[in-house]
Amino acid sequence: MNDDQVLTNARMVLPDRVVAGTLQMRDGVIVSIGDDKSVRSATHDLAGDYLLPGLVDLHTDSLEGHLEPRKGVRWNPVSAAMAHDATVIAAGVTTVFDALCVGDSITRPAQTENLDQMLAGLAEARRHGLLRADHLVHLRCEVTDPAVAGLTEQRLADPQVRLVSVMDHAPGHRQMKEVDYYRNTWLIERQGMSPEEADREIDLVIERSTTVAPVMRKAVTDMAHAHGQVVASHDDETLAHVEEALELGIEIAEFPTTEEAARTAHGRGMAVLMGGPNLVRGGSHFGNVATGELAKLGLLDALMSDYIMSSMLSGVFRLTRDDFGYDLAKAVALATANPARVVGLDDRGQIATGQRADLIHVRLVDDLPVVVAVWCAGRKVF
Repeated sequence: MNDDQVLTNARMVLPDRVVAGTLQMRDGVIVSIGDDKSVRSATHDLAGDYLLPGLVDLHTDSLEGHLEPRKGVRWNPVSAAMAHDATVIAAGVTTVFDALCVGDSITRPAQTENLDQMLAGLAEARRHGLLRADHLVHLRCEVTDPAVAGLTEQRLADPQVRLVSVMDHAPGHRQMKEVDYYRNTWLIERQGMSPEEADREIDLVIERSTTVAPVMRKAVTDMAHAHGQVVASHDDETLAHVEEALELGIEIAEFPTTEEAARTAHGRGMAVLMGGPNLVRGGSHFGNVATGELAKLGLLDALMSDYIMSSMLSGVFRLTRDDFGYDLAKAVALATANPARVVGLDDRGQIATGQRADLIHVRLVDDLPVVVAVWCAGRKVF
């Protein structure tokens, strides 16, 4: 049980406005919000800085990098989970969906071993109380692998799993539109393949994208839905891709690569989720549609950190600049309430009475948002 904590002299970002005042939390829950600007008996004085809900990140690749910081170098999985958790909290993320790849390939032959080590490392770290954020798991299922349905089924019973996505990284479409980039940079330069090996891999993956992927996409989606999981479709490029996802009852369009795909998905009730790095950098490094363009068109429902944890908070404040014109409450919702609701987490994501006391103290330093303190379920963790 937590003692009462009172945060005062804060600019609190509520669901519809910013209010200067004081917040009280007890036993991990927000119990009162007032407009009294300063309370002498408060436990924390924010000195006029912002108080935001803790960020909710539905997709980060960070844990995989901590487990395997160099190709062929595998770190202790509990230490990897703890290091990843520290990065998460420092970025103001209090609920994180660790995105873990399911499906082996020539380019990732040890992926299943890595997956199970990460799941075990997270569970063990949690058992010992070593994690400060609330960690859930997002299974990213590579549907060009004919074994992916079986691999997914074996892990869906893990209580850590709360989100599933289906992805097809065959070159020539979706994220990997440029075959030459996939061949020369991804396979030859990064994976150390010979040109002949790279060509064989490309032929195999393209063939599986046609023959294997549709079957696996349906099998994984049906299986995930049967377990009560929300499902995302990864890197939809065309109207046909979105229609296929809709026919399967998929709820999320994750990183659509074109305006057409995003507009169709959004218009048909799918939540459109995009990466913070794309927004902060001003565009996609793969040449796909810019997160900022979708934000201007009203087609963006939530931000994710993707490959840079700090990009969510930076992206929120980026949207408040004149070229986007979002008010702060609307921008914050893209990284808090909206992603929480997409996956059914109705107990967090807003500064409101009765919500989990997941909160971040944010100070602007030369327009850069800096995380000063973090509370997760009422416990000060940073």
